[in-house]
Amino acid sequence: EAERHKTTALRAVVQDDVKVLAEVLEKVPREVWSKWENKAGKDLLTLSEERGSSSAYSALANALGIVTEVKREAFDERETIWVFVQGEVQPRRATVLEDTPEEADAILVEYWDGDADPEHVDRCRVRKMWS
Repeated sequence: EAERHKTTALRAVVQDDVKVLAEVLEKVPREVWSKWENKAGKDLLTLSEERGSSSAYSALANALGIVTEVKREAFDERETIWVFVQGEVQPRRATVLEDTPEEADAILVEYWDGDADPEHVDRCRVRKMWS
């Protein structure tokens, strides 16, 4: 039974099949499945990373307690922040233009560089500069 679960889990990781993987993870204790390896000595998490199985990786990382949710913070007017832009290596410096409660999903910012007008950016792209 345990060997069958192991084979099913390895196959689910390679195929990025989260539904099947979740079923196995529910049935088998974490102490057991976290030690499973394929014939090449790769554990489930490493295998999912190597195969580009992003959904399986996410499910495994959550089950192992590796992933934690970032705490939502309130932002004060004139606070300095970093804004992470897709495709850019370095975040851009910006200033918050209005008090923003933790419930808000967008933050009005003005970038330090360039002449762009102020814009609302998704909260997930913003980090406090001095925290």
